[in-house]
Formats: sequence, structure tokens, C-alpha cells
Amino acid sequence: MSNIETRKKLALSFSCAYIFLVCICTIFNLAVPQEFTIIVTTVIAYYFGGETALDTVENHQKEDR
Repeated sequence: MSNIETRKKLALSFSCAYIFLVCICTIFNLAVPQEFTIIVTTVIAYYFGGETALDTVENHQKEDR
């Protein structure tokens, strides 16, 4: 499995878990844990940061040809 596929699956699973947790907290009138929000934000930032870096490398390689 490639590194990109792993990042996509992690970002998607954390996003789904976060949405589920927010829905549950809203139903039961609870606060969303701040630690979980920080973790989800970090994972999504890692995914998009890595995706952007890979796109930049690919674009530079195409320009060099």
C-alpha cells in the first residue's frame, strides 16, 4: 500500500470519527473533547500537507522534462 493511500484512509477515518463524536456530543448536550479536535486537525493537516508536497515535486519533475 502506498504512502498516499495510507494518508487518505487515516484522514477519512479520523474525519468520520470526529463527525460521529460531534453528533453524539450534540445529542447528549456535551462538549467535544479539545484533545480529539487537535488530533483530527493534525492528521488532516498532515494529509493535505503531504499531498501538496507530492504535487509540488511532481510538477517540478514535469517542468524539468
